[in-house]
Amino acid sequence: MQSYRFCIGLIFFLVITSFQDVLGDRPNIVLIMADDSAADNYGCYGSDYFETPRLDALAKSGVRFTNCYSEPVCTASRVKIMTGRDNVRNYVAFGTLDKSELTFGTMLKTAGYATAVAGKWQLHGPPNGTLAKACGFENYCLWNYPGTERPRYWNPSIVKDGEPLELADDAYGPDVFTDYLIEFINQQTPDRPFFAYYPMVLTHSPFLTTPKSGIAKREGGGSALLNFRDMVAYADHCVGRIVDSLEAKGIRENTILIYTSDNGTDRSLKYPFQDEIRVGEKAYATEAGTHAPLIVNSPGRISGGRVVEDLIDFSDFLPTLAELAGATLPEVKLDGRSFVPQCLGQKGQPREYIFQYYYPKFRPASEKHGGGVNENEIIWAQTKEFKLYADGAFYRVDDRYEATPLPALGKAGKAAEQTRAMLRSVIDSMPSSGQKLRQAAIR
Repeated sequence: MQSYRFCIGLIFFLVITSFQDVLGDRPNIVLIMADDSAADNYGCYGSDYFETPRLDALAKSGVRFTNCYSEPVCTASRVKIMTGRDNVRNYVAFGTLDKSELTFGTMLKTAGYATAVAGKWQLHGPPNGTLAKACGFENYCLWNYPGTERPRYWNPSIVKDGEPLELADDAYGPDVFTDYLIEFINQQTPDRPFFAYYPMVLTHSPFLTTPKSGIAKREGGGSALLNFRDMVAYADHCVGRIVDSLEAKGIRENTILIYTSDNGTDRSLKYPFQDEIRVGEKAYATEAGTHAPLIVNSPGRISGGRVVEDLIDFSDFLPTLAELAGATLPEVKLDGRSFVPQCLGQKGQPREYIFQYYYPKFRPASEKHGGGVNENEIIWAQTKEFKLYADGAFYRVDDRYEATPLPALGKAGKAAEQTRAMLRSVIDSMPSSGQKLRQAAIR
């Protein structure tokens, strides 16, 4: 037994060492997450309507993942990405990150990283939400945080390192957040790596003009869709500014930049995509509500020009960051697995499936498949091709709005039935109800 353990330990050491040899010294890490912007809102994912040249360039010179999945709505995705744990284990309520959860901010700070967060917080709600410093962020510049009010774009309400900002009437929130992170980056020294987390306020409603819209900044302007298009372009512009700051400081090659989004596009929007008109499905547990972009770029560390079709779940981000940083994983039950090998062109441990748990604030989302607490818990598992809900509903993943269920059990064909059986075993192996949701309901 001791010999067996020694061999396993040696293999683990050699694998980690090989990754460190490829990655070299610990990299700086910038994680950017857009708000309410599905994968099809980007040129590199096939859109010929939205203009995202900086992100398209990052995808072309980096790694673009085609099967990354968020949760259907913001809090669920943010709790999952920050903790590496499925929502069935840690979701409490909308707007709440349970203060007992360990986050990637704490993990990287403990590993010696300088840490900062800027943008949208919205995780401090009752009954037991938490704040930035408790999540490991030494520096913060945030909206939807204690002391702020509703405006996030023009004349925004923002708290910076504990103090409300006094801003000009024509101040634009995304510029304030981007400026803050650029300042943070410029203040860092070579002897300490940094982690900058940028949960953007863009492109969430209200759909307003941007400083680059070319029309009156705060009044009038285009339709909601035209303004949303400009907001996507401005998110791309903000990413470009951060990339430029890294290059100006001479640390671009030693920085890994990751870009994703927290859920699908707003339900009020209809937008062109190639030869069709698509509808936003934010808050729905559909392909349209959960298919997120994922771009990883680091010219000095990750060879570019690759497209990876492996399944990626939001719980995978924390272990990925841990491996990049050489950090120790939190001693809790994690659901993610690192996708560093895929970034490096190796096979890694690709997922066969993703498990999802969702308790929607938007009650119509649970009308089809809700169960459990308040008939509002939605549970499903999926592969790249098929998707099974806990209630037995079975779909092809490419059925974007889940309009056509597959035939009843035993009638969907051999391949589909094999996948259905596997997904059922996955669902049955996980908790059948939200563990912290029930605790919160009892209190």
